[in-house]
Amino acid sequence: MPFRSKTRISVTHRCICIVAAFGLSAAWVPDCGADDAVPPATAQAVPSGASVDSESGTVSLIDQRNAIIVVTVPGHEDLSFNAKDHRDALSSIKIGDKLTASYMEPYVTELSVVKGAPLTRLNRAVKLTQHSPGSGQEEFQALRVFQGVAEVTAVDHKLNLLTVEDKAGTAHSVRVSRPELVKVMQSLARHSHVRIAYESESTVVVTR
Repeated sequence: MPFRSKTRISVTHRCICIVAAFGLSAAWVPDCGADDAVPPATAQAVPSGASVDSESGTVSLIDQRNAIIVVTVPGHEDLSFNAKDHRDALSSIKIGDKLTASYMEPYVTELSVVKGAPLTRLNRAVKLTQHSPGSGQEEFQALRVFQGVAEVTAVDHKLNLLTVEDKAGTAHSVRVSRPELVKVMQSLARHSHVRIAYESESTVVVTR
């Protein structure tokens, strides 16, 4: 699969299918205006620093030339890490290593109305931002980014929680905290098309 401040919340409902292996999901809400649309489940507060989702898999490919580490995750799409800024990780990680990524609550970094724009998938990219080598176990910090054009399905004004659905039918619920983006969110009507980007910081642990 970043807002700063905020009480962390966890909204991880799955809807239809998951194209991005780590996408947070939310179900469809009744057909009403976005101002009244609230995801059906009550959001739970998450302590600061707690992860909201995680994924585990096995390193299956290390592309030295393009600085890409590919992790095979059972039952999900492969996860690719961009290591261009931390190429030392390419030599310290081995094929067959076990990797677990724990993601923090995502935060919206871009939100704008794009009237008439066709829907897209919310493409996912993960970039290593810090490498902490260790004996037997290594840690990385990474940033997961989703971005694309999606349709608004619900707006919870009390929690500043926005739910959108992309072209693939995958629903994403994410909290909006930046004041300028909250203002945009409050003006959205259901079925509006928006260009959205959201990010989630993560800790990645590699074990052998």
